[in-house]
Amino acid sequence: MLEQILIVILSFVPAMIANSLAVVFGGGPPIDGGRKLKGKRILGDGKTWRGLFGGGISAASVGLVLYLVLRPFFSLYPSFPEGLIPLFSLSFGALLGDIGGSFVKRRRGKARGAKAPMIDMYDFVIGSFLLTFITSHGWFAYTYFDLPGLWGTIMIILFLPLLHRGVNIIG
Repeated sequence: MLEQILIVILSFVPAMIANSLAVVFGGGPPIDGGRKLKGKRILGDGKTWRGLFGGGISAASVGLVLYLVLRPFFSLYPSFPEGLIPLFSLSFGALLGDIGGSFVKRRRGKARGAKAPMIDMYDFVIGSFLLTFITSHGWFAYTYFDLPGLWGTIMIILFLPLLHRGVNIIG
């Protein structure tokens, strides 16, 4: 049981680090091209193509390295993301969720970098879960919603505020 919970948490690392890595690779043209919707920027200058692709690819790469290093230590290793699809889905899903959060924040009149605690903490989880569910349904259901992996999923959601803060500090 402890092994499966650990696998759930470790498999979620690409989603947790994607936004920090997007900041490292960011800059350049914004995804929204400076366009506005009803007088407000669609996303803002903080969401760039370089950040999206640099963060997504590098986070998936970190997940792949984790998989290759840790695979021999887990008897349940098939539940750790085999193949690149879950790794890329978790990484890019987190970034797309964050982009969705920015869209919502702009509609609510919040400036770039303004705090929106619930949106900032859970947008990337919703995005990563949604994209991974779509692209890797079987792996996603087995890893995150079958027992005992469900306990790991609950831990991610409950301890997310601490994880989010820690990853942002590191980033």
